[in-house]
Amino acid sequence: MNQSKLYWKFQLSGWFIWALNEALLYTNQYGWKWEWIFSSFVNISLAIILTHVYRQISHKYRWQDLPLFTLIQVNLVALILMAACLVALNIPLDYIFLSDNYAVELSPFIILQIFLNFAKPIAIWQLIYFFFQYSNKKLEMERENDQLERTILETESKVLRAQMNPHFVFNALNSVRALITEDPQKAKKGINQLSKLLRSSLLTERKKTISLSEELDTVTDYLSLEKIRYEDRLAWEITADKNCLKAQIPPMLLQTLIENAIKHGISKKITGGIITVDAKNKEGMLSIKVINPGHFKSPILSKDQGVGLINSKNRLQILFGETAHINLRPLDKNHVIAEVNLPYLEN
Repeated sequence: MNQSKLYWKFQLSGWFIWALNEALLYTNQYGWKWEWIFSSFVNISLAIILTHVYRQISHKYRWQDLPLFTLIQVNLVALILMAACLVALNIPLDYIFLSDNYAVELSPFIILQIFLNFAKPIAIWQLIYFFFQYSNKKLEMERENDQLERTILETESKVLRAQMNPHFVFNALNSVRALITEDPQKAKKGINQLSKLLRSSLLTERKKTISLSEELDTVTDYLSLEKIRYEDRLAWEITADKNCLKAQIPPMLLQTLIENAIKHGISKKITGGIITVDAKNKEGMLSIKVINPGHFKSPILSKDQGVGLINSKNRLQILFGETAHINLRPLDKNHVIAEVNLPYLEN
């Protein structure tokens, strides 16, 4: 139900209940008269018209945005005017319908009593109306803040991706450059690999997440490209459970870990080594482990370890919050492990 329908539903039912209550009180005091139906209808109609006009004016001049003291003053004036209109209508009606047994002499005190009798339901109506107005305004502000926060996070995520892609291209170009004079055929193969990687990068640039299967394909292409450069010094093993291949992860996340493993592991060892990638679905959490030869220096992701890992950590927090994290630690004296844990989501 939209707000307009909800408003009219409560508007009509609320004033009908009030008029029915007044009619029953009159009937109990003065006896039943068919004229009460007409009187109640007139009262309901006037009350609905007055409060609806009040609502229109309130919307037009945005009374809900007024300072509290000014808002109280404006509503008090509106309350007096609406109650006065109902009093001005009902005193003649009472004289007409109760002419036989209406023995009350009008006096300022009696008029004030009648005025307060009408002011009470109007004041209740105003309180309920502004309570809903305040609630809707608060809800709207929360929506706007959420939207703004999402926009900021999405922009930040795009900036972080933009920082990673040039870094990746630079390393790949270095790999191909080293082969141009030494082995043109391998250089040609490397250019083809790089072209494939760049195409994949462009396709995923606009995506917040991609499937693990797609990321593993990119990783394989990247490793094949680096294999041209490092030859027998670089080997890899990739294992991934079939039930986790559809899991969504940020683009370039795993590739960044592989890049870091080559930069700080393989390239620093004369004999090179094996990079092991293992992905599993553990009770609703996707666990990805990247193991490479090397020595662990610091538990903190520092600038020396490259902007890629820092950005990956930030991107995970933007997309998944505190439920996702990257942990870099020593596996043993000669190996380092980078472990990523994030919620398993296929959409």
